Amino acid sequence: MAATEPSNSAKQTVVVVGSGLAGLATAYLLNSDPCQRYSVTLLECDSHFSLDSASVTIRDEAQRTVERIDMPMRAFAQGYYNNLIRMYNYLGIRYNPQLFVYTFSQKNDSPVQRETAQGSYFVHTSNSHKLPPIRPDGMRLIPWLLDLVYVAACYLWWSLCCFWIPPKPATHLRECESLNEYMRRIMLPQRFVVLYLVPLLASVATCTHEALLQFPARDLIEYRKQSAGGQHFRVAELDQVQRTLGAGLDVRFSTVVKRVEAVQGSKKVRILSTTSDGFEREETFDHVVLAVAPGVVGKIYQPLERAMTQIPSTLVESVAQTSGMKWSPRARESVSGAAHTLHFRTSTVQAQTESIHVYPSGAIVTTCPFHDISSAENVVKSAKFFRGLRTPRSRRIVNSIFGENMDGFRVDEKDSVWRNGDDNVWLVGGWCWDGMVLLEGCIVSAMRVAQAFSIDIPWRSTSL
Repeated sequence: MAATEPSNSAKQTVVVVGSGLAGLATAYLLNSDPCQRYSVTLLECDSHFSLDSASVTIRDEAQRTVERIDMPMRAFAQGYYNNLIRMYNYLGIRYNPQLFVYTFSQKNDSPVQRETAQGSYFVHTSNSHKLPPIRPDGMRLIPWLLDLVYVAACYLWWSLCCFWIPPKPATHLRECESLNEYMRRIMLPQRFVVLYLVPLLASVATCTHEALLQFPARDLIEYRKQSAGGQHFRVAELDQVQRTLGAGLDVRFSTVVKRVEAVQGSKKVRILSTTSDGFEREETFDHVVLAVAPGVVGKIYQPLERAMTQIPSTLVESVAQTSGMKWSPRARESVSGAAHTLHFRTSTVQAQTESIHVYPSGAIVTTCPFHDISSAENVVKSAKFFRGLRTPRSRRIVNSIFGENMDGFRVDEKDSVWRNGDDNVWLVGGWCWDGMVLLEGCIVSAMRVAQAFSIDIPWRSTSL
């Protein structure tokens, strides 16, 4: 006998706040419940989905080519992003292998001026796909060979340590080991750390060197272990992801949530929101899923106000240009093929790395620029977004909320005892798991909520 579809009045009402990948994936899973037990509404403060909102399309009329520029870059690696890849495979999202050429250079910290990519001190290719290695322009053979051996030896030692020397866990007396503490313990050479390893990792995390060094060592070690030897990929059309996940949803755009609170004496949750035209609306739902940054969570949901202030974040700027910079001949050769070039320019004075992504079309995306370039020539898009950061303390708070990896964690009586799902309020996002704040965390946290709602994950058994 076929199951009877529950009426709208019999369904539990769920509102998802935020339309990034975590919000869309959560709404998709709940809305796709085979038993159709949930009536899902998605609220977004902008006039469109936020997942692909900052991306831009570059058209070259002369060559009749069109290129989609992701802001921020959405590349992902095999091994670390297994749940993301399974979801893409299940949804039929097309993604392609992506090769990268990484160049490392130092910023001239004298007069403030924008340099070219010439003067690189090291060039590396993803998965060493180009052999023999590329020698930077102007670098003599013997110094380059010596540097190559030095970097290879240091990176081998770093990799071996990641696999064989675990970071110190948290105890009842102290927090878990930070990346800085771990690298000092394994005696990784400081020159390698400052000029090679940290610029690469800081570009992945889109943060300053100081912020990266405060990350839990476990985050970077697990990233290195799980992504070792894996290919990098890029989604052909990120817009297809949000269109697929958002299909059939009841979506209200231009709606800002001001307050979320439990309704006393019931299991309902009250939401106060306003629209772009100033209209205020108060509604009650059975469940609320907050797919927003920690700072926003603390602002609109009082029980987590204190806890969220202890989860740091940073404002990241990304600027897309169609031209305006000159690159060395070797760099031009690298972008003429399938590989994209990522130029890492490091300022040891500012302890920051500026990442410059050069697309085959010649489009340039600068992330974490040293100074404001949003008003420079040929700028087609400038976007700012908040990126969650990690510290040993914030890791403890996040893990206590989600009940992950709590063995040995000390308990601070001042910390909130709130757990995910209390008062029927749920959290999802790239920061809502015990790992780096990346897309994989969005999917893991969305799957966690779906499982709590007794929904089978449709892509769990999908092959990689």
